[in-house]
Amino acid sequence: MIIRSKAPLRLGLAGGGTDVTPYSDLYGGATLNATINMYAYATIIPSNNGKIVMRSRDKDVHFETESVDSIPIDGSLNLLKGIYNRIVSDFTHSPLSFELSTYVDAPPGSGLGTSSTLVVTVLGALPNG
Repeated sequence: MIIRSKAPLRLGLAGGGTDVTPYSDLYGGATLNATINMYAYATIIPSNNGKIVMRSRDKDVHFETESVDSIPIDGSLNLLKGIYNRIVSDFTHSPLSFELSTYVDAPPGSGLGTSSTLVVTVLGALPNG
C-alpha cells in the first residue's frame, strides 16, 4: 500500500507570531493566512522489514535505521525524526517500519509555513492518520 498526502503552503497576511507563547498567553492572538498554489508532499509505504527509511527529495537527504522507539535528533531530517518520535511516544507505543519520502515546493525559511505544512502532510499520510 502506498499512501500519499499533500497540503498547501500559506501566506501569513496578518498577526504572525501573536499565536505563539508568551505573547498569546498574555494578550491572546489572531492570525490571518491564505493558502497558495504551492504544496508539501509526503508518501509513506508501510513495511514489515524492521526498517525506517526517510528521504527529503527537495533537500536530497536520506536516512535509514532499524525500527526503534526513538530516533536521535542529530541535525539531519530533525523534523521528520521528531514527528516519528512523537507518534511512537504518544500513540503507537511501539516502533514502526516504513519508507517516508517528502518534498516541499518552497525552501525552508521562505515564510510560507513549510515546516508546519510538512508536519500536517506527514501526519495525513500515516495509516489511519
